[in-house]
Amino acid sequence: MSEETVTFNLELNTEPAINNVRRLETLVYRTLGLMRRLGLPEDISQAIYKVQRLIMVLRLAHTAMIALSLASGPIGYALAAVGIASAAVSFSDMLMDTGG
Repeated sequence: MSEETVTFNLELNTEPAINNVRRLETLVYRTLGLMRRLGLPEDISQAIYKVQRLIMVLRLAHTAMIALSLASGPIGYALAAVGIASAAVSFSDMLMDTGG
């Protein structure tokens, strides 16, 4: 019997999926904003506001992670640290507002 080594190279192109998720996020965020401005009942409006804030916090965290992965040198790391701190403060504010 002979031994054979098989090597696979797998390359995933996630650009289209990421772009579609961003477009969907923008669509949902803007739609919720419009619904909120239409004067929905307060409990629905509050729920929409909470979802919008959660989306914002997740976007900040995502941006901070990208900044951290691309950081080089002291200024890059400082920008990444500020991004992480901003996301953490926003998340903390969101939790305090929701009572959680």
